[in-house]
Amino acid sequence: MIKLIVFDLWNTLIPTTIDWPHMLSMLKKQNTPLSEFISRYERATQTKKYKDFEEFRKDFIKEFDSDSELLEQELYEVFTNRLDKIYFFPEVEGVLLKLKKQGYKLALLTNTENIAFNKVDSLLNISEYFDFLGLSYEIKSVKPEKKMFDFVLKKAGVSPSEALMVGDSLRSDITGSQSVGMHNAWVNRKGKSFDFAEIKPEFELNTLKDLFKALGVLNAKND
Repeated sequence: MIKLIVFDLWNTLIPTTIDWPHMLSMLKKQNTPLSEFISRYERATQTKKYKDFEEFRKDFIKEFDSDSELLEQELYEVFTNRLDKIYFFPEVEGVLLKLKKQGYKLALLTNTENIAFNKVDSLLNISEYFDFLGLSYEIKSVKPEKKMFDFVLKKAGVSPSEALMVGDSLRSDITGSQSVGMHNAWVNRKGKSFDFAEIKPEFELNTLKDLFKALGVLNAKND
């Protein structure tokens, strides 16, 4: 029986503000696959707290050895103007409220910068929908690292078989949850093909409303 449902944030509940391919294209010195670039970015900027944007910017520039004015402008846009326009995907609030009413524990588990999350939370009150938060900059780890998933399981006091991870990233959300024995559901809003052929999600959701079908299947196994 599923007792805990764990949600990713970016591109699962709200759109991402970062255009990763565009950002990578501005880093002329980087000869790096996109997935590796994102992993480096997450480890460099999402495992510590920043007091302001300038402190974050310095860490980013140091990690990627770049002095591009266009890139710095892009970063500023990402963490100022674009965050002001952030919103929930249409079905998200209704699904979260229905799950709470049905008695599930809900957790947020996200790789994120504290300056971004604080602003988003102030606009959307995201933290109010969850029993607890698993934030990479507080845990000092990023998905798919085991430490992230162990944190939410321990916090909720449930076994991996009683938890379901819901997220858009095959690399971070699906691989990470599979590695600790959690159930998993891949949010594929745009109908993408699998970007990692060896990663097979347990469930595929085109919208979070499909989550109730997945829960029905999982809970029926324990009846």
